[in-house]
Amino acid sequence: MDDTQDRFTLNWYSEFRNREVETEYREFEKTTNLKTVRALILLYGIIYALFAISDYVYYVQDSPFLTLLAFRGLALLVTLTGYYFAGKIQSYSRILLMITLIEILICVIILFHLYIQGNSDSAMQFKSIMLLILAVFLIPNLWKNSMAASIIILTAYILFSLIFIEQPQSPPINQMANFLGIGLAFCAFAIYGRERSQRRHYAAEKLMEHMIITDRLTGIYNRGRFEYILDLWIKNMRHYPFCLIFYDIDNFKKVNDVYGHSVGDQVLIECANIVKTHIRDTDIFARWGGEEFVVLFSGVKIDMGFDLAERLRAAVEAHEFDKAGRVTISIGVVEYRKGETILDLVERADTKMYEAKRAGRNIVIGDYDNPPEEN
Repeated sequence: MDDTQDRFTLNWYSEFRNREVETEYREFEKTTNLKTVRALILLYGIIYALFAISDYVYYVQDSPFLTLLAFRGLALLVTLTGYYFAGKIQSYSRILLMITLIEILICVIILFHLYIQGNSDSAMQFKSIMLLILAVFLIPNLWKNSMAASIIILTAYILFSLIFIEQPQSPPINQMANFLGIGLAFCAFAIYGRERSQRRHYAAEKLMEHMIITDRLTGIYNRGRFEYILDLWIKNMRHYPFCLIFYDIDNFKKVNDVYGHSVGDQVLIECANIVKTHIRDTDIFARWGGEEFVVLFSGVKIDMGFDLAERLRAAVEAHEFDKAGRVTISIGVVEYRKGETILDLVERADTKMYEAKRAGRNIVIGDYDNPPEEN
C-alpha cells in the first residue's frame, strides 16, 4: 500500500512525481475541463473583439480605428483557432501548451494595440495588461504554464512601457510594475494552492478506489472485485470462451504453524508475484480468501487453460521461498459453460481443485466432463 501512496506524491511545482499518474490525471482533467477551457478561450476573444465598439466611439474620426479593428479581429481569429484545435488535439498537455502560446500571442497583439492607441491612455494600458494576467490564471492550465505566460506578459509590458511611452514617469512605470507584480504573485499563490488541492483530492479518490478493489496484503484484486468482473464477463462475453482456475497453496497451515504468520504472509505475497509474472495482461487475478486464489484466462478453451495453469504450477514449484523452502499449489481448471452463474462456475473450479488435493497435491486437474457447447 505504501508503494501506491508513493505514486501520488507531488513535486514542488504541484505535479505528480510519477509521470504515469500525471498523465492519467491530465486525461482526467481533459475529460472534466475541456469544454470549459474551450469556452473561456472563445469568450476571451469575443469580449476583446467587442471592445471595437469603444474604439469606434473614440477613434471614428481617426485613421487608427481600422488598424485597431484589425488587431481585434486578429485576436478573435487566434482564439477561434485555439477553440477549434483544442477539440481536435488528443494530448491534453499539448492543448495546455497551445493555450499558453495563445495567451502570449494575445499579449503581443494587445501591446501593438496599445502602441497604436498612443501614450495618452496609460491607465487603460495598465488595466489591459492586468486583465490579461487575470485571464491567464482563470483559464485552467498547469501552474508552471500560467506562471511562465504571466511573467512573459509582465516583462513584455514593462519593456513596452519603457521603450514606447514618452513620459514613463506619468504615471510612474515602476509603480504600475510593482502593482502588476503583486497581482501576479497573489494569483500565482492562489492557483498553486488550488493545483495542489485538486491533485490531492484526485489522489485520495484513487487511493480509496485502490483500497476498495484490491487485497491489502498481495496488492492484487480482492474477491469482491473479481466477482464483479466475472459477472460482467458472464453477461457480456458469453459467446467468447474463457477459463477459470482456482488454486490453493498446499499445506499452508503447516507453514503458519512452523514458521509463523509473518512467513506465511510472505509466502502469499511471493506466490502472488510469481503468478502475476506468468499471466497475460488480459487475464484477471485475485485473492479469493486465505490461501485460495483465482485467475480468469480470457479467450481460451479448456486445453489451453490447462496448459497455462500447468505453467503457473511449475513456476511456483521451482521457486525457493525464504525460510519456507519449497511450496506447491493445487489447481482446478474449468471452462465457462453457457447458462452458468458465478456460483456454478466457481464451485466447479473449487471441486476440481479439491480433486487435485486428494490426488496428491501439486497437480492440475481440468474439468473435461460435458465440455461447453460450441457457439
